[in-house]
This record gives sequence, C-alpha cells and structure tokens, in this order.
Amino acid sequence: MAISSWNAGIIRPVAVPPAGPFATGAAPGVWTLAQATFWIQQGLWPTAGNAAPLGLFGGGDTGSGGTNSIDKIIIATTANATDFGDLTSARSYLASCSSSVRGVFAGGSVGPSNVIDYVTFASAGNATDFGDLTAATSGVAGCSNAVRGLFGGGTTGSITSAISYITIASTGNATSFGNLTVARQAVAGFSSSTRGVFGGGDTDGSPTSSNVIDYVTIAATGNATDFGDLTVARYGAAGCASETRGLFAGGGIGPTNVIDYVTIATTGNAIDFGDLLEDLRRLAGCASSTRGVFAGGYVTNAIQYVTIASTGNATDFGDLPYDYKYALAGCSSAAAAVQPTPTSAAMAFFGGGYDTESQAAIQYVNIATTGNSMLFGDLTVAKYNTGSCASSTRGVWGGGTAVTNVIEYIEFSTTGKASDFGDLITAVYGLTGLSNSTRGIFTSGYTGSPADVAINVISYITIASTGNATDFGDLLSVLVYGASCASSTRGLIAGGDNSSGTRFNVIQYITIASTGNATDFGDLTGGNRTQLTSCSSSTRGLFAGGTDGGNVNVIDYVTIASTGNATDFGDLVAATVLLGSASSSITGLFAGGFTTVYTNVIQYVTIATTGNTTDFGDLATPLAYISSAGCSNAHGGI
Repeated sequence: MAISSWNAGIIRPVAVPPAGPFATGAAPGVWTLAQATFWIQQGLWPTAGNAAPLGLFGGGDTGSGGTNSIDKIIIATTANATDFGDLTSARSYLASCSSSVRGVFAGGSVGPSNVIDYVTFASAGNATDFGDLTAATSGVAGCSNAVRGLFGGGTTGSITSAISYITIASTGNATSFGNLTVARQAVAGFSSSTRGVFGGGDTDGSPTSSNVIDYVTIAATGNATDFGDLTVARYGAAGCASETRGLFAGGGIGPTNVIDYVTIATTGNAIDFGDLLEDLRRLAGCASSTRGVFAGGYVTNAIQYVTIASTGNATDFGDLPYDYKYALAGCSSAAAAVQPTPTSAAMAFFGGGYDTESQAAIQYVNIATTGNSMLFGDLTVAKYNTGSCASSTRGVWGGGTAVTNVIEYIEFSTTGKASDFGDLITAVYGLTGLSNSTRGIFTSGYTGSPADVAINVISYITIASTGNATDFGDLLSVLVYGASCASSTRGLIAGGDNSSGTRFNVIQYITIASTGNATDFGDLTGGNRTQLTSCSSSTRGLFAGGTDGGNVNVIDYVTIASTGNATDFGDLVAATVLLGSASSSITGLFAGGFTTVYTNVIQYVTIATTGNTTDFGDLATPLAYISSAGCSNAHGGI
C-alpha cells in the first residue's frame, strides 16, 4: 500500500485535509511536495503570516446595563469567545463596521452616545478614540467596505433616518451621508464592496416593526433607495454578508428565529434562508467571505453560524463569556466587503465630482484591464471642479467648489482619506492640472469672490514634498474649464472659456521644468469649446468632449513635442461635457460627465491609434464636473 501521508502517528493511503489556510491551522505529519501543493491550491494549507479571520463582539447589556467588553472568535473554527479588550466607554445598542485592519464601534446607550472608537485586529487590546458621530445616537446600524464605514438610523431622542460615514483608515468625526427611506431604530446592516444595505427596525418606539430594506452606494453620498421587503417585519435583527449575499437574522417583538437573505447586487424581497437555534432579538452578526456568525441576543450567550452560500438552519459555534448578552455589535477582519487595494502598475484615480450634490469619494480602476471602479478613499471635503496631477506614487488635488485654495494628496499604495499638502496661490475652481514625475502644475480657474472672475495664473508644486504652490507664469489669457495633459517635458492646456463666457479653441504649452508664460501651440478641431477633458501618453495628447454651444463627442489629438493644430482622433460614445480622464502610456480613459443626464460610463481608447472609444466599465455613481479631477500613476508625463 502506497503511503500518502503520515498523520498523527497513523499511516494513511489518503491524505487527511489540513486545517488551513491560516497560520493557526494544522497539518501534522509528513507530506510530499505534491500533496502540499494540492492543499495549497484548495486554499487549505496553513500559511505563515496568514492571520485567521477574527470576529469581534463589542459592548452590549449583560443584565446590569452597558458593558465595555470586546470578545473575539476565530470565524473559521468553532469555540467559545475569549477576551480581546475594552471599548473606551461602556454602552449597548451600538453599531460596528470594519476594514481588514480596523474594527470600529459607534454610538449606543447609555446616553445616547456619539462616541466612535476603534481597535486594530492584529493586536488585542483596548479601543482608541476615533472621533464622534454627527449626533449622539443609539440603536444605529453599521456597514462598510475596506474604505468607508456607514452608520444609519437609530434614535437621538427621536427616531432618525440619518446616515453618516467615516473613512476607516483615518480618524475624525463622521460626516453626513444622506437618509434612510424610513426613519427607524434597531436596524440591521450589511454590505458588499459597493452597496450598503439596511433592513427592518422600529419606526415609532412602541415598538413597531418594519419590513423595509433599503440600500445606498457606498462610494457616493445621498439618500437610500428602496430595495424590497423582509420576509417578516422586525426590529433588533442582526445582519452579515458575503460579497454577494446578505443575511438578516432574528429580531422582532415576538421575537423570531427567522433568517432570510437577499442578493446584494440586485433588488427584491428577502427569501427564507433557515432558522436560528432559538427565537432571538438584539443579537449581533459578523462574517467571513463564506461563514456568517450570530452572537448573543435577548437573553442568551449562544454563538451560532451558517454557511452563507447555502441555505439551512444555524449550527452551534460556542458561547460568549456571560450568562447572556444582548444589544451588542459585531464586526470582522475578513468581511467580504473588504475590497483589494490598488496593486497595478497603471491605476487611474478620479476624485470628487457632482451628481445631485458634491462628492468626496476617490475612485480607482486598473487601466490595464476593464471593469467598474472601486472606492479608494475620500478627499478632505466633498467638492468638484478640482484640478489634479500625479507622480508614480502620489496623487494631488487642488482647488475646487466650494471655492478653496486647499491642495491635498494621497499615497497610491494606501487607501484612505487624503491629507493636507498646502495651498494654491489663489482659491479657485474650474482649474486644470498636469505634471511630469516630479512637478505638478495648476492653471487658471474662477476665483469666485467677489464674483466669478477667471484668472490666467500658473502655479507649481514639487509632488514629493508638501508645501504651498509657487508662481510659474501666466497663460495667454484668463481661462476656466480648459483641459491639460503632459509629456515628461511639456505641458499642454487647451480650450476653455473666460469670465464673459467666450469659448476658445487655442492650445498652449509650457516647459514643465522651467518657469515662464505659456506659448501658442495650435488650435483644436471644429469650433471653440470649453468643459472638455484631456489625457496623454509620453508623445500624444488627446482632448475629448466639451461644448461649443452644444455638447460634442469629438476627440482630437496632437503630437506633444511639436506644435500645430489638432487632428481628429475619433468619437466618444455620446456628446459629453465635464467628464474626467486619466491614462497610462498606452490607454486613455474618459469617465462620467453630463450628456443629457449625469453618466457613470467609463470608456477607453488606445492612444497610439485612432478610433472611437470602447466601453471600459462604470464609475460607482454618475458624476460630472470631474474634467481635471482624474490622474494616474502611469500617465504620459512620468
């Protein structure tokens, strides 16, 4: 008989599956390389440094009021919870959300409380102050992706529909996001990497149970939209999710043992999934990409789990270290909504914008592939009409509406909120941005005070260091809503209009490494136009869209190292103004904008050829006024 493995002192003809793939897993015995490779491919081989996904349950009521305890479980196993640390304050009826690095707990009673605190999953210990909610809130629900955490509903003394958000990798106070479709407390929440979903709740404090499910797009801000209905109206349910499926468990006046589910990417009524071990409300949920776990409730200490991709009743997991605990909150280091961070050598980033209101989100795509955008982080405030530039490691945004002189930046390697860089010479919006690998250039814009006055100022920064912008020179005339791009030596600025509304077709250029006034390069094709956008390879610059009195779909190109008039390149999918752009040395992207409506379409061209654009994917939300708000780590100036 062939020996396949020697496991725990027993020779077996068939290998016993190891308990992986986490560093805490086990694969005792002697294995051949072929066997180890097989289990690695199955995702079951223990891997050093691959931390087992943690679930945390924080706060809650153990019968004598709120507690500050945080308990942990390893989601892939079954066992009793153990101590992790303490919240900054004792409270129940709180909410939680997480990235793969941080768990965040917010609001709750006694109070209610506006406290937000956080822990780092990798190091057990007490929570640290994060900031404050927009209002002291109890009975609030939380959900998140890798970047943003959302908190919806609850009671501030009166039942509220408010949704607020934080950027999880940063600290600071929550910002208003929008409103639920119905004001309610004791709501359950979960999310995918793109959508946050809120279900059930108490609408009047009687309590009166709701069956409402609504959703938001996490990368946008704005009010929730109706999703469908729960199978049973209830409050105090728990929520958890994989990337595709969300579960609501327990809750209600009864209470109930019902677990139901929805497919997050679609809308529609919930479907029966199975049952909890008993009727429960005020329980908490957390999840890995495959397993949903529910803990506590009124009144139990039980922890139970389900496999999210299937349907069926819950199975015993273990116990919390109390006689019972309810009104607690749960989160996980392995929530399915934790999206990948940017890793490609060619990434495009779009910051801010406007649909029905100003947006703060920074979205990104991998230029070398096609697909929808993902959320990177947030600008320091919601704004649009900004200018942007970038090196291979850092993206920078300056100015914007409301009229500001703020310059802020991100490091492409780390998702999260932008940081302060310095100030522009003048507070402006409708400006343009361009760069080579070391120097960023901002040109022109409207001052906005005391009236919208266009200026011709060119300023520059050194991207690798922070500080205020320095005067570079002047454009040929005052200008706003132009478009700019660059090679490693030369920057181009094209089109735009002035304070009187006169549109231009002029292309002008500067030498980036020097200072001085702009020089005439040539003209765009067709009529004078403004509100266009631009991107480039190291040799060719493209100018797309805009308006010459009506929206146009024209794409022009020039050879950056020469001078002369532009040549027709092809067409956008639709006549569009105020769209964004970014590029690698090969591919040019055009995103969002306004046709007859705000659009979320991303389209692309191969810069070295000519032709019409091809569909690339979608932004997370329709956006316009991002004409100069796109940048990349691989554009033509690098």
